[in-house]
Amino acid sequence: MKSHYTAKELEGLPGLKITERAIRDLADRESWPFQKRTGRGGGKEYPLAALPEETRGYIARRGMVNAPAVKTTTSVPAVIKTTGIVASNPAQLKQWQRVVMDARVAIMRMIERASQLVGVNKAINTIVKASVNGELLEFAAANARKGQGRSLSYDGVMKWWMCWKKSGGDCLQLAPKDTENYLEPVWAESFLQCWAKPQKPCLTDVLEEYSRTAPAGIQLPSYSQARHYLQKMGVIDREKGRKTGNELKSIKPCRRRDTSGMYPGDAYTADGHCFDGEVAHPFHGRPFRPEITPVLDVNTRLCVGWSCDLAESGLAVLDALRGACENYGPCAIFYTDNGSGFKNQMMTAPGTGILHRAGITPEYSRPRNPQAHGLSERGHQTILIKAAKQLCTYIGSTMDNDAARLVYKQTRKAIKNGESSPLLIEWDDFVAFVNNAVDRYNNNPHRGLPAVRNSITRKRINLTPAQAWQLGMERMQRELPQDEWLVPAKELPDLYHPAEERTCNRGEVRLGTLTTGLPKIYYSRDLEEWHGQRVQVAYSPSDSSKVWVRDLEHQRLLAVAELGGNSDHYFAPSRLEEARIKRGQGQLKRLENQAEEIRQEMHGPAPVIVEHSEEIKRECLRVVKQIEEAEIVQASVFELPPSERERQYLWQELDARMQAGEVVQAEAVSFHKGWQNSDYFKAWKSIQEDLAGKTAAAQ
Repeated sequence: MKSHYTAKELEGLPGLKITERAIRDLADRESWPFQKRTGRGGGKEYPLAALPEETRGYIARRGMVNAPAVKTTTSVPAVIKTTGIVASNPAQLKQWQRVVMDARVAIMRMIERASQLVGVNKAINTIVKASVNGELLEFAAANARKGQGRSLSYDGVMKWWMCWKKSGGDCLQLAPKDTENYLEPVWAESFLQCWAKPQKPCLTDVLEEYSRTAPAGIQLPSYSQARHYLQKMGVIDREKGRKTGNELKSIKPCRRRDTSGMYPGDAYTADGHCFDGEVAHPFHGRPFRPEITPVLDVNTRLCVGWSCDLAESGLAVLDALRGACENYGPCAIFYTDNGSGFKNQMMTAPGTGILHRAGITPEYSRPRNPQAHGLSERGHQTILIKAAKQLCTYIGSTMDNDAARLVYKQTRKAIKNGESSPLLIEWDDFVAFVNNAVDRYNNNPHRGLPAVRNSITRKRINLTPAQAWQLGMERMQRELPQDEWLVPAKELPDLYHPAEERTCNRGEVRLGTLTTGLPKIYYSRDLEEWHGQRVQVAYSPSDSSKVWVRDLEHQRLLAVAELGGNSDHYFAPSRLEEARIKRGQGQLKRLENQAEEIRQEMHGPAPVIVEHSEEIKRECLRVVKQIEEAEIVQASVFELPPSERERQYLWQELDARMQAGEVVQAEAVSFHKGWQNSDYFKAWKSIQEDLAGKTAAAQ
């Protein structure tokens, strides 16, 4: 276990903020115990117990030795001495270093001139003597010492002279080294662990947390000390941990891309943007935020195309690229991010991808690196966000909260009442609105483009994107051969349509499904020779009536196949119509026969007259009379009396009539049968039976 230290090891430590020579002198004056240092150079080593208390406490806390714990009540900052920094050019020197260097160089020039006459030693002695006499006050700064009345010495000047001659007259070798010491607080490292958090806590909260987590034996800093320490730190070091990723990159040095050596159409860049305002949906009229994809030329910043869709999709990107290529020309490089709208099979698939068929090279930026798309991000600010602020439905961060809430309530109230809100711009008006915004952008000065002097006002004005495009095209025509000029690509109507590979079968290709769930079948007689081979089928998202079929190897157009091109009627329409008429006539004839039968059944058969005897006639009259009486009885209303005694009398009357063969009502028959189960009837019958028994016994 190390317990002794040399003066060199103790130099600059708390309690001994002096040089190595001063520590040795202090040890001699105070008679510190020591031991001889082993190894090359020798020297003295002083024990830990002989050192000042402040120094012992610092050594124990910093773990410089495995020494026993030293009791200390205070904590002092540790002094970290910086090494001498040698500058590689005068611009890296501090002001005081340049002053000292200039004074020393002037002395070296004087010695060079005087040494040719009297020699170097005599010249140095003369300069030193003049400095001692106060005659060279302008060179007093050469010794880099503070205080008044300091003069030059022979040894110091000779040292500079030797360094000057050895370096071949390099003035930087005479510049003093920056050996300034700076203090690093003991609590700094553990304090920064509480400070460097992505939640960005304020300094008050950091100090409160640090008071609970600080290591034992460390004196807590005050608010002023912590704030002063943070202010002295570099911006990057101070924000590390509190800022990460893109936020930290925003304060780091960056590299700017130069586009001056490019021609128009060399590269297009695109990026989707969710519009910062609500518009009326084209289908149901409710408010929503459309997806807009502008395409900018990298060299001229011209917006060469844009698309507006209900949501982010590959078809929206395809439409924007199609407009750019048809109006201005296909680019050499299409620079985008890795989003699904830009990196998909429809765009990049070999053979069928739009970029592959148009000869465009795709380039993608690193994920989560929006700095690489500065042109697109700036374009969103200048074109789309600026335009969105003109609408009352703007919902950006700068919108007033109360106004945004009022607009929100009014638009939803109108929708709830089934009305159209005047605050929402209609879809067709919105498309025209964005077109106007793009036109204004293309024809307004752009700060990222070169400036030219106005011949009338003599002021410098930046070029507009449209002017920059025109000048770039003129430069292209002067410097490049004609076959490399950029021209609009309108000769192939299906070039910018999405495509897929399909197998040709007897002149047919299948792509997609109908609303009924059946496959869409496209046919062309020109495809008969390609039976069983794989072909490329390009289609239009807005027109499903036809597709463009090309071979995979040479991209040659084979045929324009139509939907159901080989479909024909199963039977001729005239033949079907004749059969339907004949079938209908047969149905009508059968219905007429059936109607005649129904009419005959309604009237019944014809009456038949039969002669009967007088006895049969009387019997028929009696039956008819009974039927009429029964109908009369059925027509009368049967009512039950309210009391049970009366009901008993009614039952007796009905019983006598029924035994006599008279026809009574159905309700009366039901009462006659049901009353026999009543308690009153049973009691009456029991009384009658008793009376009959007594009468029989009396006789």
